[in-house]
Amino acid sequence: MKTLVTASLLLVLSTFLLPFAACADQSEEEFLSTLPPEIVEKTLVHRLEEGEGIPAFSLQTLKGEPISTASLQGKPTVLAFFAIDNETRRQRALDLLTSLNQLQATYADKVQIYGVCSDRSGCEATDVKKAKGKLPIVDDTQRVAYSLFGVFMMPTAMVVDAQGTLLAKLPYSGDARTVLEGWVRVALGEVSAEKLLEESTKAEPELSAVEKQVLHHAQLARVMVKRRMYPQAVDEFRKASELQPDAVGYLVEIGFLQLKLEQWVDAEAVFVRALELDQDSIPAVAGLGLALHSQGKDEVAVLELEDAAMVTKPQPRVLIALAEIYAGRGDKDLALQTYAKAFKQLARDLERCESLVETVD
Repeated sequence: MKTLVTASLLLVLSTFLLPFAACADQSEEEFLSTLPPEIVEKTLVHRLEEGEGIPAFSLQTLKGEPISTASLQGKPTVLAFFAIDNETRRQRALDLLTSLNQLQATYADKVQIYGVCSDRSGCEATDVKKAKGKLPIVDDTQRVAYSLFGVFMMPTAMVVDAQGTLLAKLPYSGDARTVLEGWVRVALGEVSAEKLLEESTKAEPELSAVEKQVLHHAQLARVMVKRRMYPQAVDEFRKASELQPDAVGYLVEIGFLQLKLEQWVDAEAVFVRALELDQDSIPAVAGLGLALHSQGKDEVAVLELEDAAMVTKPQPRVLIALAEIYAGRGDKDLALQTYAKAFKQLARDLERCESLVETVD
């Protein structure tokens, strides 16, 4: 009975969390596209747009120094909102704070740069202090500025000009230092926004005709997925895969869509092919295990699923499938332990995204 209750709860959570699983790596627009329309509408009411004046606020740094809209006037400003309430946010916050500290050393006399701690539990951790260096941190643990600025993805940096107008809203990226410095130069009048964007475009290597076709089919496939047009998405990913046959990622995408369509045998074949190209592809191992389990081939499925579950952050559905196999064998204790792991991973996935309640508020 306990197993059934746990499994039911996990399945409900899986359904709720599935659209939000990748939000930590999405742009605001991509994240918004995953939300129900009524949530999007309420979120957009609070979202500060580029070109708008920043809202009036008054807070203090962790050292008690006042900071307000008025005190920011006269110099360009960078406000970087962050939290450390889960591992993903923590690592990204530390990387961003390190970049901000380096920028401050370069532009200390010209630009005001602040980290904004919007973590309800505070940001006094040792690794945060080390990463920020001399960078001042604004105490926004009550999420006053967070709400006024309409932040719902963290870390996010806001670049504001000397007149208090938002120039750029920059979600975290792996090249945060380069991106931030570019917009700081815009704020200082050293380069125009148009020139910066032009330079960024030139920095990207020119794609070949085939690569452009591959990208077109892949992008179209992802649009189809968002619209839940799964058979059409499979067709587009297949076209991309045919043009780039050594790309394991497209095969994995096809396989998981076939799992969703309950095309178990086809999914198995695709994952086997993916593993022939890259035997260490954990997503392909996980997909093969799920395809086999769905066909009732649990004796071989369990080997693949256990391998896929050995990673730091296993897919919850992999753990659920394993728990089902263990329960079918009569190993209730191991099944319950595995269900519990799945629940914890689902909870971590939810933590990576902003709470919907906080977003609406």
